[in-house]
Amino acid sequence: MNDDVSQNLVVFRIKGFDEPVLASAPTQAEDAVEQAWASVRQQHGVRTSAVRAVYSEWQPSPADQKFMARHFRKAECTYSFARPAPGEWERAFAEARAVMAETRPPSEELLPVLWSTSSPRAGLLDTLPHQPLVPGRLSVAFAVVGPTPHGTIGMHHVTRHQHEEMGAPDLAGVAYQSLARGLRFDVSRSGSEVLVSVVRENLLAASAIALPDLYAQLSQQFGPGDLLVGLPCPDEMYVVREDSGLAEQVREQVLSSPYETTELVPSVLRLAPGGVELLAERDH
Repeated sequence: MNDDVSQNLVVFRIKGFDEPVLASAPTQAEDAVEQAWASVRQQHGVRTSAVRAVYSEWQPSPADQKFMARHFRKAECTYSFARPAPGEWERAFAEARAVMAETRPPSEELLPVLWSTSSPRAGLLDTLPHQPLVPGRLSVAFAVVGPTPHGTIGMHHVTRHQHEEMGAPDLAGVAYQSLARGLRFDVSRSGSEVLVSVVRENLLAASAIALPDLYAQLSQQFGPGDLLVGLPCPDEMYVVREDSGLAEQVREQVLSSPYETTELVPSVLRLAPGGVELLAERDH
């Protein structure tokens, strides 16, 4: 990870090269990825068709996204930090520096957990502080997640009693901030089709569906219009345009998921500017 936030690190995986090729350009430049590629092309004399994957530390601008879609059609594209709105760069840089300053992830963190009301465990929700995401269908509770002495990951749900003992703090604000830390958007393009995989090293990537700014972040990749979101398990999320040719594939993947139901039943949702709608759940 590049310590100088004013410079955007761009990494290219190129056919015929054993190691990835690195370049950089000013982070705020609208053509940062294009500038980085020009440097690589001049240095190595390679063609755009040889690029297999592109990682940009900062989310590419709309101009760079068009450039990449035109020249790196088959390349997988990923990034770590969301590109802020104009005038928000200093805030974004400060947040990025804070992330970079962390030598390792916290041993325990408070995270949001999705609960389907059709889950066999849904009765336990009455004992937990929770918020509706899709009223009557999908809720968000909160849990402390961290490693156990046995080398596994443990999850301890925050109960209403514990919440009251703590003075009823704002669990959602802390949990969403923890979730966003380490969240990554992997973008795959094939012609006009776009698939975004939302992943997180420390589990519960599917809970990102509850983030208030998720549609705004994803719309930078898809443009305006409703999105179809597949949650085959609590740790995976796949997003396509609802009118995409990939929509049925995502739907089938979710409804045939082998995940053993706990809190979340594998679900297909619509994400729109107005909120989230549950479209289908796997039989369980």
